[in-house]
Amino acid sequence: MLSDADVDIYLADRQSRGFNAIWVILVDQVDQTNAPHDFYGNVPFDGAWFTNENAAYWAHQDHVIQQAAARGITVFAEVTFVGLTASNGNDFTAIQNSSNSVMAAYGTWLGNRYKNYNNVVWMVGGDADPFYTDVYSKLSSLATALAAADPNHLITFEASRFTQSSGGGTAPGGGYSSLDVWPNAPSWLGLNWVYQSNAQLSGVSSVVSGCRSNYARSPWLPPLMGEDWYELEHSMTGAQVRTEGYWEVLSGCYLGRLFGNDSIWTFNGPQVNNSGPSWQSQLASEGSVGEQYLGKLMRSREHWKMVPDVHNTILTAGFGSGTTLSVASRTADGQTVIAYIPNGNATTVSIEMGAIVDVGSQAKCWWYDPQTAATTLIGTFPNSGIKNFTPPNGNDWVLVIDSVAAGLAAPGTTEE
Repeated sequence: MLSDADVDIYLADRQSRGFNAIWVILVDQVDQTNAPHDFYGNVPFDGAWFTNENAAYWAHQDHVIQQAAARGITVFAEVTFVGLTASNGNDFTAIQNSSNSVMAAYGTWLGNRYKNYNNVVWMVGGDADPFYTDVYSKLSSLATALAAADPNHLITFEASRFTQSSGGGTAPGGGYSSLDVWPNAPSWLGLNWVYQSNAQLSGVSSVVSGCRSNYARSPWLPPLMGEDWYELEHSMTGAQVRTEGYWEVLSGCYLGRLFGNDSIWTFNGPQVNNSGPSWQSQLASEGSVGEQYLGKLMRSREHWKMVPDVHNTILTAGFGSGTTLSVASRTADGQTVIAYIPNGNATTVSIEMGAIVDVGSQAKCWWYDPQTAATTLIGTFPNSGIKNFTPPNGNDWVLVIDSVAAGLAAPGTTEE
């Protein structure tokens, strides 16, 4: 959908907000005007799908990935978007019509082309229903060949929130992760892409249960929330998708979360929101800004050490339920606790201060405003006993508690 100039507008904005990853579907047959042509009229293949790659088309894809690299942005490069069934019009039929050897050759071609780039994570699948074992066999051939040609980059896999094997209903737990459909973790699979329907609107926080279960599973791979519900999708507000993000990263998807907005993800393409607000106007949406500040906060602490407080041994009271669910996480070394309270001063949370484990030390406590990134120092307290905290007002708030001995700056102001 985008010209080179539009690519620059989009990436410049995302860079300015500290976004460090984007999701790019390399080839697609649905979600752009005049599919499968790009903005300049080029098609990805000069022949059968997955064969005879068109040099002009792929030069434009090179440009997008290179521009992202120049801005410090990693590209989750989706090699093909499968779609649930043939009726979805994505690449499902093309995959079924391709042999395993054709799929492997495509994987080899991609791996060789991009193995020396420094900002690629491969993504295979895309609403790929495990009911279709023939499709999965071909995706496995593609991924195996891709990994062999490009051992330098991680590969993840997006399955499906729905499956024909359950009569078209939702999959167990509200969605599938990579390890749900590849439980023995094939050698090419390096990251666990969690894919949940956000049932927040019905009062059920399935994104929380999905992240918790995938954090605790065995075999284990680092989990990220690859896709949830998007801003403007299902009438989701910016505030609701902000809550999604905090629920997810504090409930086990510590690696991160990909944020979506209905106008942005297709850039006002023909399938979704082509008559809605412009994608340019949504770059500064409430959801975009909320994701920006979520990133600032998490990068100011050792988020990769965060362990979710599944049994409420740290956040011992005031954890609520449904849309008012408060969640907490602590770094494995006991240096930092972060708690998210979605309903503000309607809730008082109780924190076990002994979770900050530096012996004889104290704990410095902060409020972090997820709407503005402003911080307020609450005070310094002993790291023992239970202490109650009531947010400053009725908005959602983040409580950050650090060991004084760690000497950390205010949340969101520096990067670890």
